[in-house]
Amino acid sequence: MAPINSSNMEQHSQRLLEPDLPVQVRLQHAMEVRDSLEMTHTPDYLNFLRCYFRAFSAILTNYTKPQGTENAEHKLRNVVIEILNRLPHSEVLRPFVQDLLKLSLRVLTQDNEDNALLAIRIVFDLLRNFRPTVEAEVQPFLDFVVNIYRNFPNTVTYFFDNPNANANMSAAMPIQHLDPTVDAPGTMTVPGGGQLNPSARSFKIVTESPLVVMFLFQLYAKLVQTNIPFFLLPLMVSAISIKGPDKVPPHLKTPFNDLKGAQVKVRLSLAVLVTFVV
Repeated sequence: MAPINSSNMEQHSQRLLEPDLPVQVRLQHAMEVRDSLEMTHTPDYLNFLRCYFRAFSAILTNYTKPQGTENAEHKLRNVVIEILNRLPHSEVLRPFVQDLLKLSLRVLTQDNEDNALLAIRIVFDLLRNFRPTVEAEVQPFLDFVVNIYRNFPNTVTYFFDNPNANANMSAAMPIQHLDPTVDAPGTMTVPGGGQLNPSARSFKIVTESPLVVMFLFQLYAKLVQTNIPFFLLPLMVSAISIKGPDKVPPHLKTPFNDLKGAQVKVRLSLAVLVTFVV
């Protein structure tokens, strides 16, 4: 296809919205958009958003679902989220901020770790750059953070006490959903061999969240007393007190390092959060 420009942008975006388009073709079109992102730094940026934002939203909410394995559908979602993460946060974006934040929060809370790591960056940048516009979405983000800390002991157990964790990682069973609280036989996987970890069971998301949380409490002091002393502080103390395994087999070195990295980040942020309530 010819390079995307102002004359063919609308036609190209409509192709992304065709309901029966094969996933590989939709992925190819999304990659063409990603390769044309220099348009977002030109006067065509607003037209780009008008043409493509609806298509990106439809892909993430209607045409695809969060995936537990590395496949074409996951790649499509990942490319779209990467595009959203690279959008310039100028005033041109403001009319789309509410919908972009809601979409990013949906990815953060429901998708796999790869996509959630991009989504949390989008959330942080939107909260920093469009403060008055996004206040209503702050508490839902904090609720998600509370949930991942509440689930932290189960996450450690899953990675290091799960009998499957001692098996060949590439022999994991297919995941049927991304709900980390459900552990029925045959529905969960040990990450590895192309398997993708749910965001709510991710040490990397735990590592990324404290910076956003501390920034939010600086902006929205009224949320401090309802979130820090009763929820965040005790859950964070519990998270850093978990020792983890004494001996780590080679195939679990990566999650073990992620665990320790997350605990270091939580420990550092605890000292700061305490100052908000004293």
